[in-house]
Parts: sequence; C-alpha cells; structure tokens
Amino acid sequence: MLARQFPQRRPEPRQFGQYPVPRRTCRQPERLERTGLRPVLRLRQQRHRPAQPRLRGGLRIMTMKKTVLLLLLAASACLSAAYRNTELLWEADFRSAGALKRWTDSSAAQYLPAGGPDGSPAVAFVLPKRGTRWMSIALDPAKLRGLIQLEAVVRGKELTRGPQPYFGSKVMLAISAGGKTRHPEPLRRYGTYGWTKVCIVENIPDNADKVTLSLGIQNASGTFEVAGVRIFRCVETDDPSEGKPAVNAEAQAIPRGPGKGAKFRGFMSGGDLSPEAVGTLAEWNVNLIRYQMNPGLNVKPKADISTPEKYLAWIDSEIKRLDELMPLFREHGIKVAIDLHTGPGTGISQVASNILGAGTSLDTLDAAWRKLASHYRGNPQIYGYDLLNEPVAENYVRGVENPWLAISERLVGVIREVDPDTPIITEPDFANTRPLADRNVIYSPHFYSPHAYTHQGVLGQVRWSYPGVIDGVYWDKEQLRVSMKEVIEFQKKHGVPIFVGEFSVINWAKGGDRYLADMIELFEEYGWDWAYHAFREWDAWSIEHEGKAFRSVVPSPDNPRKRVLLEALKKNTR
Repeated sequence: MLARQFPQRRPEPRQFGQYPVPRRTCRQPERLERTGLRPVLRLRQQRHRPAQPRLRGGLRIMTMKKTVLLLLLAASACLSAAYRNTELLWEADFRSAGALKRWTDSSAAQYLPAGGPDGSPAVAFVLPKRGTRWMSIALDPAKLRGLIQLEAVVRGKELTRGPQPYFGSKVMLAISAGGKTRHPEPLRRYGTYGWTKVCIVENIPDNADKVTLSLGIQNASGTFEVAGVRIFRCVETDDPSEGKPAVNAEAQAIPRGPGKGAKFRGFMSGGDLSPEAVGTLAEWNVNLIRYQMNPGLNVKPKADISTPEKYLAWIDSEIKRLDELMPLFREHGIKVAIDLHTGPGTGISQVASNILGAGTSLDTLDAAWRKLASHYRGNPQIYGYDLLNEPVAENYVRGVENPWLAISERLVGVIREVDPDTPIITEPDFANTRPLADRNVIYSPHFYSPHAYTHQGVLGQVRWSYPGVIDGVYWDKEQLRVSMKEVIEFQKKHGVPIFVGEFSVINWAKGGDRYLADMIELFEEYGWDWAYHAFREWDAWSIEHEGKAFRSVVPSPDNPRKRVLLEALKKNTR
C-alpha cells in the first residue's frame, strides 16, 4: 500500500536574498526566531470546575476488560508536574475493526481485538523496512480550546530512527490556527519497550480552526502499537515535584565521564561586541566566543546575500568586522569559533536553521570557506571553523545515506587545501554519523532539551518547572544525561573532542538556574567545551536580564542564572 506522508513542518523556501532570521533548535526539536519573540497569546486565566471524567462523542461507558488499561493510564507520571487532568474531552474508540473506519487511512493499521494490556483492544502499525504508515482523525476544535493533555498507551518493537529527529513513531496533533499549523507530539522512544504511557500538554488557541490526531510510523521501521488515546482538559497546579522515579535505569546504564572538566567556556555572540562588551566578557573570565556570522545580526540593515556574488561580498565584510575585533579578543585571551550561521541559499523551518535545497549553492559555500580559511590560517586565536549552523541536507543529496557527512568531507577538503591545521567544527546527527577522515575535527551538539521547558512562552504557552515532570517525563540531571546519550557514546567510541556550541533556557522558566547548573556539571564531567546562547542577542536568553513573570523580562545586574554561569567561568585559564 502506498502510504501518505505525515504532515511535516515544511521548510520555508529561501532563494538567494530571502533569508529570514534563523530560528533556534534543540537539534532534536523545534525552532524560534533568534532576535525576537513572535506574537504569542498570553494564557488566559480560565476556571475549570473539577469534574468526574465523562465521555463525549457518543462513546459508551468502558467495560471491565479495560480495567488494566485504565490503571496504566491513571498510574503513570503523565499527570504532568504542574498540571492535573479534570474533564475527559475525547477518547479513541478501538472497540471494533468497524470503529476504525472513522479514521482516514485506517487500513494502515492492523486491528488487534485483544492485543493491548490485559486483553484490551489495540492497533498496530508494522513496517519491516523504512517507510510511512499512519492513520488520522479530525477532532472538534471547539471542544478542545484551552489547556489539554493528550495521552496514549503505546508499545514499541524494534522501532528505528528516521533521518530526522521528528521521524519515527507518531502520536501527533496537527493544530491549525491563523493560517499556521503546529505538530506537537510526546517524546518518542526507539527500540523495543513494553506498554507505557506518553503524553503532552498543549494549549489549543481560541482561533484554532482544525485539529487532527495522527497515529503511526513516519519514515522509519518497526512495530508501533497503540492501546488507548485520551484527551483531557487540564489545569495548572503548584506542585512540580510529583512523579520522580526512584531510579532512572536508562541514565544508570550510560558511562560516566572522567570529570576532567572543560578547557574553553564562553558565549555565543549577539549584536554587541563593543569594547565595553568585550571588557565585560573579560571580567566574567570568558576564554571562548562563538562568533555568529549572521547577515541579520551584525549589520543594519540586514545584509543582502541574494546572489553568490553578494553572499561572498558579505563574507568579506564579516572578515573585516572580525579583524577589527581580534585585537580585543587577543588582549583578553579570548579564542574565536567562527560560526557560519547562514548558508548560501539555505532555508529555515521550526526544526533547522540551514535546510539545504534547490537554492543552495555548494560552490558558493566552498568559496566562502576558502576565503575564511585562507585569511585565518595559522592564527592561534581561532578555536575552529564551524562549517554551518544546524544543517539539514536530507533532501539535497539523493541516494546518500548521510548527505551532511558527504558535504562535510567536501568542505574539509576545501579548507585543508589552504589551511592544514586549524580545527574544523561540524554539527552532525550523532545517531547517524561517523568521524570525518581528518585528524583535527571537533564535533558540536546543541542542547535545549526538553524543548517544551527551555522555549516555554516562545513556541508554546504552557509553563513548566525544572526539575519536574515535563510532558510525561521527569526531567532532572540524570534525564539530561539521557538526552546526551548519543553524544556520550560517540565520544567514548571514537575518542573525539566535543564542543557544545549552544545551550540555554528562557529566562522566565522556573528553575532555570538549576537547569543550567546541571547542564554545565555534565559538560564538565565529560570534558566538553561549551558556549552559552547567547551574549547580548535577545533579552530573553540574556543573563543580564531576568524573567520576573511569564514572558516578562527586566534588566538584572544579578540573578541566579547569571551566578551559575559566572561561577562556572571562574574555572577558565588563559
């Protein structure tokens, strides 16, 4: 059967000259605009009278055969830290094969009349080879508007990863409002695992005109089984501490680091690198800056890079600007990682800042790095050349398993023709890569997990606290370790250096100082250099500002987040 694709976050095509400001990713999740907050409706204070769950849509009262399934749904920590369920708004009907006809493409699923927990009905999506198989159902937006929690009981068998982090098993909403569509979904798992509950808290806006639920597998393989799906009204509570597991078995299985500490610690640059700003970095004991080459950041108005010639002229202007800054950096013992933040003709989406597509010119990218490497070769002040910020190349090179790896090897060859020694920084998909054939490469992840927490109020209106349950998973230092597992294993297997090019948390997030402290402790444990995002770029990321309330920021000469960073920077030497 030819299965349709899941609705994807479509990249915005960006021809030469059409470069929106790049958006932020956690590599694994979504993106936001770098220099400003898109309009987001403030959460309205709503009163919801607690009620016994009642069924809607003509569904009958559940039978005793579903007792275990109900217990599984109720017992899990999915009653998310700062939220509790009240009214049951919708429930999937898997009581008969005929009931599945309400779903679009229901033939993609196998009906299992007694395949769920304790013999409850379930559906299964089976793909021996990578592919897409799914079904969907339209939901009534009018009944869902406001805060909801989606939860499902699922089981996986040999589930593989797709070429992008958002591929794999799917319990996904598509929420359309104001001409835009979001695709929120719970944290997915891979491999083989028993029946478990996944969930996500979302705000359905008042202007939502379409809500669709999709179940299945996208661009991956394995068996994914679903035994129950429910949507509740939920309300905010004051206790973020519920749901902590006694033991995080997955974290316990991850090798511990040698604890040798990082060597270089600092910031990603924003728009202000004046002598006063660089002096502030020096006072903070920074010894590394990730210099952001971004046509919308360092010059006003935004640089025109609409043709290869104009793109390379912009590169020349960035070299001139960086040259003017180098004496200041040298004076204060600050090394520079050159971050090519915008590629020639790349696109953006909510999951990537450089999507290589029809308008992308690799020849121009080659020429840009030939210019940069020829100019800075032999300069001891350069920490490394970061080839391209958060690249996505899957649709650019056909018939290649890992196209970014092939492109990276090409760029390494271009650079090594003119500069044999300066370290090269690449940002791979650590689950699907191998080391480059070069002796001096640094591998660079970006960490923003869990995205619902670090970007709350930017891409979503749900407030979360750390540590605590966030979308059904208890997040603390050990769960952060789990989110770094692929990088840890890659480093252990290949013995390569790691540089965390970006990490951050929005400054109104409750517990942000603890989150940053836990992140940095892990970086130090594994000996990873790091750069905080960002220095004087956008106030909501700034440690010189403080979130006094949700989506409310004020200048702050001293705050807990700043104290965490400055304490860590004390370890630097020059």
